[in-house]
Amino acid sequence: MYSFINKMNFYACLTQAEKTAIQECVESKHLFAKGQTLAKAGERSDRIDIVTDGWAGRFKSAHDGTDQVISFILQGDHCEEISSVQSRLDHSIKALSDVRITRIDRQKLLTRIEPDSGLAQGLAWSSIVDKSIMGEWLLNVTRRPAAMRLAHLLCELFTRSFIIGKTEGNSMHFPLTQVALSEALGLSPVHLNRSLQLLRHEKLVTLCQKTLTITDWKQLAEFADFDNDYLHLNGKIPVSLRLAS
Repeated sequence: MYSFINKMNFYACLTQAEKTAIQECVESKHLFAKGQTLAKAGERSDRIDIVTDGWAGRFKSAHDGTDQVISFILQGDHCEEISSVQSRLDHSIKALSDVRITRIDRQKLLTRIEPDSGLAQGLAWSSIVDKSIMGEWLLNVTRRPAAMRLAHLLCELFTRSFIIGKTEGNSMHFPLTQVALSEALGLSPVHLNRSLQLLRHEKLVTLCQKTLTITDWKQLAEFADFDNDYLHLNGKIPVSLRLAS
């Protein structure tokens, strides 16, 4: 639960009692292999699944049977809305790498959330950020050229990983395949590969053995027209993300 607590702490300040309360709501832990389905569209559940290791994705299927990734779920992210309203999922959730989840009892957690508490504020900010990301993704796939789309997404994923302490210098573990990236960006795998080669040629990034290294953060962010305001960092991370350009 470290990543989830770390994420909540980034947007608010949790007390030790709140951290303990979260741990007390843990119901079970589960492992999913890459490609397995964590949840299907139409399901309704009393649980809250939090990804504690690995990456997952939310998918919608088009009329022709192809998949569109509508968001990536990183460590520390919750798969379902943490709300008293239980709606049915309008999308499926699949493991994009081997995934470990911690399952929390929804009702038990809701009873632990006090109004104006650090946990309540952290969850509220998390919801705001999720909605902002959806808006930015819409702009990305409809208005930005292919290579810019990819660069923007890489900047976002690196920043989100930085928030939960999952980067090392200017590198991070990056389990996504080019197919998953193409499904998220609305590009063919061939077009995605050409965009990645362009970023490599410009010496902005390297991607090798599931490790993404940003070789020039400043230039990559400028190329992508990346403005991290939509992630609501509130000035907590310098623009450079402490990377040497």
